Amino acid sequence: MMSARVRLQDHSLFGTQRGGLMHRHTARHIRLRSGLRVCSGILQYLKDPTISPILTSTLIAAGTVSFNLVAGLVTEKKRADLTLEVEQQRTFAKAQQELQSLTARYRGPLLEAVVDLENRIWHLANATSEWQNSEGDVAEEEVMYTLFNLAQFLGFVEVVRREGPREDAFLQAGNPQGSDTLATLVEGLRFVMSAASGNLVDWGDVSETRDHPGSRTRRTGEDLIEWTPIQQYQLKVDDQLRVPRGAQRAIGATMLITPSGSDRHYTMDFAVFCDKYNNDASFAHWLKQPHDDIIKLATGATWKGQGPFPMGRWSRVLLLQQLLIDAVDLLDPSFVRVPKARRTRLMPVQYGPLPALSEYQRKLRKRKQYR
Repeated sequence: MMSARVRLQDHSLFGTQRGGLMHRHTARHIRLRSGLRVCSGILQYLKDPTISPILTSTLIAAGTVSFNLVAGLVTEKKRADLTLEVEQQRTFAKAQQELQSLTARYRGPLLEAVVDLENRIWHLANATSEWQNSEGDVAEEEVMYTLFNLAQFLGFVEVVRREGPREDAFLQAGNPQGSDTLATLVEGLRFVMSAASGNLVDWGDVSETRDHPGSRTRRTGEDLIEWTPIQQYQLKVDDQLRVPRGAQRAIGATMLITPSGSDRHYTMDFAVFCDKYNNDASFAHWLKQPHDDIIKLATGATWKGQGPFPMGRWSRVLLLQQLLIDAVDLLDPSFVRVPKARRTRLMPVQYGPLPALSEYQRKLRKRKQYR
């Protein structure tokens, strides 16, 4: 009896499952037939001669819109790239123009002033005959011309001090120490002309390697406390051609006849300089000491080939002459203005190099601006 019930239940369950499977097949068949009818309807719709042109136009319009959208995106990217390229070219051209302006403003004139002053110092140290007049006395015109070249040089040094920070183009060209190169050299020249003899001895009369005079190491802490200037030594030295820093700037400023920011700077000419020296007491005040020192150098003990140290009457002249040749090497690296044969240092001393010297010279060679 129990077995019969189990068989009956199993048969009922099988029938139920079979019925569900048939129902699913029937629903799937109905959906398939409906899909076929829809596709058939679409095909009939497309065959309609009044519908086909409309659909074709619609598809073409949609394709055109898509193409224009893509083309517009490409064009905008090209326009942005072109704008960026033009801006980069404009920035580069501006940098090149600034470099040319800087060179015309003071590098070229500074080089000319350096060459003229070094030439006068060379002849002064070598006691050439041009220093004597027909009576055998020192020629005042030669003294004044040497003084003029010193003042002219200080004029362009003052321009560098005022406008040196405008060397943005050199800094942008990949040389973060670009302006330091020229500034260090100028500081060395200022130091050699202005330092008390004791300070010059302390820097230069040493056995170890010297710093560049324009980048001297400052004393600090206990070294500064223990160090004392050699004041007694200064009193015993026949020290000539010392020009304090304040006098350097005063002379340089009075020599300039063009305002700050000019495209090119000029100093007064030799005739105006002589007239002003003889008739303007305030102008002559700053130049009186170097004028007298030049006469003493031209009439006193001549240079016998000794070096700058131990300190003597020619020490400052020899150090100044060496630094002026360094300036020629810096500003005229390709020997355009001054040939190599005319770059002789009278009695050079060894000191540290200028920062980024080779890179600075490379940029000047590339620009070929020596005006």
